[in-house]
Amino acid sequence: MGKFIVFEGLDGSGKTTQAEILARRLKKSGREALLTYEQTKGSVGRLISKALVKKIDLPAQSLQLLFVADRVEHLEKEVIPALKSGKIVVSDRYFWSTVAYGSLRLDRDWLVSLHRYCLEPDLVVFIETSPTVCLERIKKRGEERSVFEARSRLIRVDKTYRWLAKKFFERSVIINGGGEPAEVSKAVAESVSRRLKILNLK
Repeated sequence: MGKFIVFEGLDGSGKTTQAEILARRLKKSGREALLTYEQTKGSVGRLISKALVKKIDLPAQSLQLLFVADRVEHLEKEVIPALKSGKIVVSDRYFWSTVAYGSLRLDRDWLVSLHRYCLEPDLVVFIETSPTVCLERIKKRGEERSVFEARSRLIRVDKTYRWLAKKFFERSVIINGGGEPAEVSKAVAESVSRRLKILNLK
């Protein structure tokens, strides 16, 4: 059985960059690795994407249930088969994202409970970056902002992420994402090596 590593953090935190760097590092070290993303590009994931930029209007509960449905499909079609074949799966986002962002309008404990039958990651890497820095990065990218990318909301999302890091501390690590990508990736690699023993940094 392989290992399941999840990257979490605010939009603009650098988590996607770090997930990609780790996947490349694993492959260079001779490990089979699958890099994957949520929400997916499947039929449910495409519907979510439209809702996030307000192209369609969905009740808050419906949107979060769609995230869970997309996640279950992702697990069954991609993640679990890869793990069974011995690969290391690196996912950009997983259920912490649903809880952190969904709790803006819904009860966080209810959101956690939706995932009681979902696979638990071997390690969650939380890229901790301030909401102000995240918004500056998003602005520089010139991307279409989602419904969640306002500063006051990101502050609340960040608080929930910190709550999740405490709740699931045995399977998570917090990495400061405010530095340069190379600096952050070094800290990520050291943590992954220490916690999962799957990288040789010598």
